[in-house]
Amino acid sequence: MSANKLRRAQDGFTLVEVTVAVTVMALVAVVFLGVVTNYLVIIARNNELSEMTLTSQNLLRTTVENLRFGDGVRQTNTISDPNAPSGGWNTSNTSFVIILAVPAVDTSHNYIIDPTTGSPYMNELVYYKTGLTLMKRSLANPGATGATIQTSCPLALATPSCPADVQLATYVSSMVFKLYDQDAVLTTTPSLARSVNITLTMQRNAPGNPINVTNSIRVTLRNRF
Repeated sequence: MSANKLRRAQDGFTLVEVTVAVTVMALVAVVFLGVVTNYLVIIARNNELSEMTLTSQNLLRTTVENLRFGDGVRQTNTISDPNAPSGGWNTSNTSFVIILAVPAVDTSHNYIIDPTTGSPYMNELVYYKTGLTLMKRSLANPGATGATIQTSCPLALATPSCPADVQLATYVSSMVFKLYDQDAVLTTTPSLARSVNITLTMQRNAPGNPINVTNSIRVTLRNRF
């Protein structure tokens, strides 16, 4: 190898070459980082969407089961609740409360019958929303000895004899109940309801735009005691 060639080989890259190389590598890194970030955002959104969809479906299913098993919708709670809001619970979409009457059963899932009426004692389930969290309070009929259900309390007041209200779901934007009478006509009188349409909307902040999931179902009330 000649002296000139050896000298050029030992000189390395010029400043221009280094600058160009660094610039190209930086651009490649930025593009790669953008692709990876976008991929991770898509994965995160899909996971959250799947979770919300599953939660929505499970919540609607359990609500439908309670409605089918129960005796309809109450306008107000008939079972005393010392932890109810002022004036008691009242079924209302504006304040997001619905009261479901469900038969009291024992550990063998047999109805506990009220001897004065010949019909099952009725417990009450109160669905209410606090913030974006949907809660359920249980009100046990005091006459139903041996019933499996216990009256529940707010978490801060929960005790072994009064367990905490059940948290049904978070990120609940709205859960609207529409009541229909025996002629399939909309009614605002819960005692006339023979079917109920439930529309549940959940919303959650996520990378990019908020995620919204809306599901709707209509259920016919089967039991009238």
